[in-house]
Amino acid sequence: MLNLPSQRTLLHEEPQESVWPVMSALVHDLRQPLSVIDACADYLNLVLPPEDQRARHQLELLQEQIGEANRILHETLVKLHYSAAPPEPAGSPAASLSLTKAASAAVTY
Repeated sequence: MLNLPSQRTLLHEEPQESVWPVMSALVHDLRQPLSVIDACADYLNLVLPPEDQRARHQLELLQEQIGEANRILHETLVKLHYSAAPPEPAGSPAASLSLTKAASAAVTY
């Protein structure tokens, strides 16, 4: 029988420094197909006839789920940033960057 840490233990442990680049790359890699899906949804929004309410409803659901996936990916980066990054000294240039900018800088769209 394997002696694996409980989920509760894993959630409270500090991630190692090597986790940030891996997660950043994963978020980047997942956002690429999401961007393509979002572009396809935008195109469908342009070409779907207004009277096709069923298709428009499905498109709306698709766009909501794309937004939800992007939100989850963004929150993952934010949580990882808070748990993995050492606190910056007050007054340092890095301390003045907003967390959103810092997390977004790690990921290209």
